[in-house]
Amino acid sequence: MTSGDTSHLARVDLDAVRDGLDAAVRDANEAIRAVVRQRTIRVGHKPGEGPVTEADHAADEVLHNRLMPLIEGAHWLSEESAQELPLVHGEPTWVVDPLDGTREFLRGLPEFGVSVGLFVEDTLVLGAVGLPASEEVLSGLVLPGRREARRDGAPMPALPGDGRVRRVVVSRHDYEWRELQYRIPFDVYPCGSAAVKLAHAADGQASVYFSTGPRSVWDVAGGLAVLEAVGGEVLMVTGERLELSPQQIRVPPYVAGHPEACRTLLRRLGVQL
Repeated sequence: MTSGDTSHLARVDLDAVRDGLDAAVRDANEAIRAVVRQRTIRVGHKPGEGPVTEADHAADEVLHNRLMPLIEGAHWLSEESAQELPLVHGEPTWVVDPLDGTREFLRGLPEFGVSVGLFVEDTLVLGAVGLPASEEVLSGLVLPGRREARRDGAPMPALPGDGRVRRVVVSRHDYEWRELQYRIPFDVYPCGSAAVKLAHAADGQASVYFSTGPRSVWDVAGGLAVLEAVGGEVLMVTGERLELSPQQIRVPPYVAGHPEACRTLLRRLGVQL
């Protein structure tokens, strides 16, 4: 973001908004857990998409009601309502996946999460990941000269590790991951939600998250903010830095994690950096 692009940002108290975001995601976590406690979960299907549950809708409603009042005039882009509202270029925009990893949620696996990102002037400045299974909230503030991450309100340390690749986390639904095990000399671990995998990369549980297929901006905005806030990096498989925008829904394949680990993995895959 250049110095001339700060008109919207100057009007936003991001510290107060971050507190509100953490609280909203915590409430979304609880809304999802409340559905789990019902034991019987209503499931539908979006046309041409995967399943959608009452937990998706409950978390989406909580987030909308809690987040929209935080910034006057903000716009809303959610996976559950992506076709309903036009976006205005440059305006503050919440980008939300209320339940990323619905398939894992329905299978009883703990690999699902809440993802929320805030874009101002088409730049990601704030994001959070909710982990309902462990009742945690990770959030990251990403501004020029100021990057801060916290877990449940407490500061998160800078990205741990020395940049060596030890564990590569991939999507459970990317069939390439089985082949990948034979192409790289690292532990390859399949996991569900993109938001959860980005959280694992941010707290050092994984060295790198390798996304071999395209994703949507709402899947990754929250986790990317947290990862960048602790010093991580997200690169396209060409080696170029990945730039998210609410105007660009589809996100190409990428690697995310410790900057040196990302480059090491790309080199092992034959990318010239």
